[in-house]
Amino acid sequence: MSYQHLGFWRNNRRLTSLLVGVVFLMTAIPAFAEFNPKPGDRKPASGYSRTGGRRGCSSNGGGIPLTQLAPHTFIGKTASTRPMLVWYMPSSQNVKFRLFEFDSNATPKEIGKVEEIPTIIGINKLKLPLDYPELTVGKTYLWQIAIDCENNPIVRRAEFTVINPESLAKRQFTSITESVNYYAENELWYEALEEALKATSNGKLGQAGATLIKDLAQSELLTGSNGEKKKTQQRIEYLQKIASDR
Repeated sequence: MSYQHLGFWRNNRRLTSLLVGVVFLMTAIPAFAEFNPKPGDRKPASGYSRTGGRRGCSSNGGGIPLTQLAPHTFIGKTASTRPMLVWYMPSSQNVKFRLFEFDSNATPKEIGKVEEIPTIIGINKLKLPLDYPELTVGKTYLWQIAIDCENNPIVRRAEFTVINPESLAKRQFTSITESVNYYAENELWYEALEEALKATSNGKLGQAGATLIKDLAQSELLTGSNGEKKKTQQRIEYLQKIASDR
């Protein structure tokens, strides 16, 4: 075999190996569906959960304060009567959890008792405790977490509504990616993030969770006064930082 033919054969082998490697990487990295609620489906949250107050105790979190990982400017959705609630903590200190149900006058009424919960730095999650009543389909709720920072509480709130689970098709999932995609496509934020976090631990988001948080940052509504828009934009930046440190 001549040197010319040998070089051509070797170059072809390298090209083939390169193409196989690219195809392998494309198939090995799971594709996640976007959490991208339609504009008409994003019902604005009430004034009870608007962004406000101080940034909070963020010295241990790279400048990121206590942040709820849930829709904030609009009402999120779940089909669970005991959803999993998730937030980011810049420090390992106790948080106080409270839950409210909106009555017929759109006024939040507290249900259950105040829970004091130990946390870790990073991603924290709480399945609605059994000592709380099961949530009601069709009702809207507000969940709140608060920490004490130099004797000044930092409070964060988010709203969600419980949809009828019978409206969803019965599915058997074969992977976490499949379940995350299904819930994200159906705009069920709380289920999608709960499924994504099954693939990770130790206060981290993992790839699927980080993708969802990026989607959440893009879905938040820049509405209200200039001051409210500025605070929402700041929250979006915090979400992006949290996602980048997956």
